[in-house]
Amino acid sequence: MNAIIKKSALTLGLVAALPIAAALAQDDALPEGFQTEPVLKTTTTRDGDAIVWPEGTPEIVSVIGTIEPGGRTPLHQHPVPVFVYVLEGQVELRTEGGDPHTYGTGEAYIEALNRDHQLFNVTDSDAKVLVVFAAAEGQPTTVASE
Repeated sequence: MNAIIKKSALTLGLVAALPIAAALAQDDALPEGFQTEPVLKTTTTRDGDAIVWPEGTPEIVSVIGTIEPGGRTPLHQHPVPVFVYVLEGQVELRTEGGDPHTYGTGEAYIEALNRDHQLFNVTDSDAKVLVVFAAAEGQPTTVASE
């Protein structure tokens, strides 16, 4: 009798685990009528450096920045991982020691860590970017450069 109970419990456990295992194994576990379009998946910054997570209580900060035609951000750097997505327009990223790179609407990148850079709008219409910082609570997300 004990063997029957053990066998039943094992069978019940396996049956209960199947939907969970299937959901974890699926790359596309989305409900019908909902679709996604990949934007960016990476383990490195746009300059090829490894993404390093800050220590402390995690905090996500997001902002939408608008850069007017001919405008720019101040020269700065980030001590935390930063995701940038161009919502509208076209921007040129100039990073210390690297070549300028242009990003347009719908493009994204992970910003360089601890490296001076600026974002320029070299077009004649506004550019909008979504910027998402992965920081630790109380940690600065941006540091002005001298």
